[in-house]
Amino acid sequence: AILSDPSLSQASRGLLMELPGLAELEEASAGPPAPPALHAARLALVRRLGEALAAPLDAALEGCIPGWSEPWPSGIGDRRLTAMIWSWRVAAHDPAAIAAARAAVDSASMTLARAGLRALQPWPLPARHAALDAFHDRWQDRPVILDAWFALEAGAPFTDGLERVERLMAHPRFDPMAPNSVRAVLGGLAGNAPVFHAADGRGYRFLAQRIIELDQRNPITASRLVKVFSRWRSYGPARAEQMVEALRQLRAA
Repeated sequence: AILSDPSLSQASRGLLMELPGLAELEEASAGPPAPPALHAARLALVRRLGEALAAPLDAALEGCIPGWSEPWPSGIGDRRLTAMIWSWRVAAHDPAAIAAARAAVDSASMTLARAGLRALQPWPLPARHAALDAFHDRWQDRPVILDAWFALEAGAPFTDGLERVERLMAHPRFDPMAPNSVRAVLGGLAGNAPVFHAADGRGYRFLAQRIIELDQRNPITASRLVKVFSRWRSYGPARAEQMVEALRQLRAA
């Protein structure tokens, strides 16, 4: 009904169908939240919705296309709804949506390029790698834009997450003296639920060590990153203890 209701704007449709983020899901949890499980459940729901609503989503996407090239603010609703539809349909592994999200990275619209990247980001698809490589190559000489690439790569929810972050911090375009670059990578890690909140505590210890190193050259940015450990009381005993151990690691430095 939301997608076909003529009384709704495209922006309203996108807002009404937007799913809560991980932080909201943690706040709404009846007991101590388990971020990796919430992340997995949210991705599974997105995939199921993308499959079950394939026809109306595809029809709505067709209706958005004329607005892609409209200047701000008239086209913002079409682009926002497109981003949501791509994320749902890519989650369902729809070939057309995957191809469209990949092609958007090469478009003139930065909004659509980032929407395509975000839709592809959680899925280990060939199109994901191609899109991220294309974005990197196109914007590698523009640090402010490339920070989006660093953040997406650091937030990739894959098993090599910590090794990926290490590679990013060794990347020739990563500037360890630039607060925005540091926040893109380490903030991306902190928002990467399966990696940062891994049950063995490796993500907590890894970030604590990076904060210790960062404190030597940029204490303000380091102090802001420490706040990711401030919610340790919200989690169950095992995860809370792992976070407290990371705080002890910081205090001892």
